Amino acid sequence: MNNVKIIALLTAVAVGLSACKRDEEDPPTPPPTSSTSTVQINLGYHWGVPDFELGETYADGAGNAIRFSALKFFISDVHLISAGNIIAHFHDSFVLATAEEEATYDIGTLPPGSFDAVEITLGLETAVNHADTTGAEPPLDDASMHPGTAAEGYTFLLVEGRVDDDGTGIVEADDPPFSYRCSTDAALRELEGAHVASIVAGQNTWMHIHLNVEELVNGINMLTTPTSGGYAPINMQLMDNLVTGMEIE
Repeated sequence: MNNVKIIALLTAVAVGLSACKRDEEDPPTPPPTSSTSTVQINLGYHWGVPDFELGETYADGAGNAIRFSALKFFISDVHLISAGNIIAHFHDSFVLATAEEEATYDIGTLPPGSFDAVEITLGLETAVNHADTTGAEPPLDDASMHPGTAAEGYTFLLVEGRVDDDGTGIVEADDPPFSYRCSTDAALRELEGAHVASIVAGQNTWMHIHLNVEELVNGINMLTTPTSGGYAPINMQLMDNLVTGMEIE
């Protein structure tokens, strides 16, 4: 082997060894970590202890067999509180909760810290409730929750299904429907609850809220008053029941 070939071979070996050494000495650069935490609400639905499911047969406050086809409500204006002081206002975060399935919703972001209580609004504040919905972003663009004009506003709570009318305890396709649309500014409710959590940068701050649907229909006779809109007495009771039926964990 001549000198030129020997020199070329040694050079290639040296380059290879140098590359291996760099690979061993230089670990991969870790991804950057976030300096904030994403606040999330997980919403679940129960009937007493078991999970609640649309399409299953339950009983209203008068013992009538009922079957839900829809259950939706708005959550907005979430506040996080520490030692009596509000440390976060999420005024521009809106959730349209639906009992179709348990779901987790992003509310906003926060720097590290802690809180010990939560306040949420059930419904929408006046300015949002009566805003022009043209070009509204999800979930405020849901037509099923805004059937009228801006002056009429949104439906804060929608409850629909069918109720057994012959006492058999079986809900059939030809049984009468029930439908409740709770609306107007007066229907707005506030929910408060203790929830101790640490806000850790780069991690989700998660809280669970569950609704006991059995409590929602407490005192409601869906056979004698199958429909009601706005803020009639039965709508008022449904909104009150929505508050008492929810628990922040």
